[in-house]
Amino acid sequence: MAAMTSSSVGTHATRTPSPSEQQMIDDILLLYQLKPTEKAYAHYSPSAVFHDPVSIAEGLDSIRSQFNGMPKVFAESTTQKCDLLAESDASNLALNLTQKYVFKSPIPLKEKGTEKTVNSKVTLHLNEQGKVERHDEEWDWQGNKSEEDGFVGKMQQARKKIDAKVVEKGVPTDPGKV
Repeated sequence: MAAMTSSSVGTHATRTPSPSEQQMIDDILLLYQLKPTEKAYAHYSPSAVFHDPVSIAEGLDSIRSQFNGMPKVFAESTTQKCDLLAESDASNLALNLTQKYVFKSPIPLKEKGTEKTVNSKVTLHLNEQGKVERHDEEWDWQGNKSEEDGFVGKMQQARKKIDAKVVEKGVPTDPGKV
């Protein structure tokens, strides 16, 4: 019987990652844990796209800015669960990720603010060289809206691209400067 994992939408079969898959997953999880590294970014192609409900970051520098900017917003980010889904193959790694975020406090002298736990389906689409070409994060396993979803989707897609550009302008791409 296959191992199973629970998400916000149900139960899913999982499998054990290969050593190379596990290394990629561990490195990319460091980005979510507010510990960006060159090793993590080395898994992405220069033309990679990151898409979540907040932004669409196009290109590795924009992706770097998104993750490098997270420590400006969050005091902590802890991975509570990350399972590789059985549907994963050599070109797509699908993860059931549960991440606990603790916002920085807006109150002076108080380090931590509100907490939010998010369960996401994360899919890493790999190119022929095994690099991430597209990184999709779907909060609560709800698909990300895009222009294919009509007028509202087009508006959300435009907003997400603008959000990514704003972050890109204000956050360094070098993880050593975070």
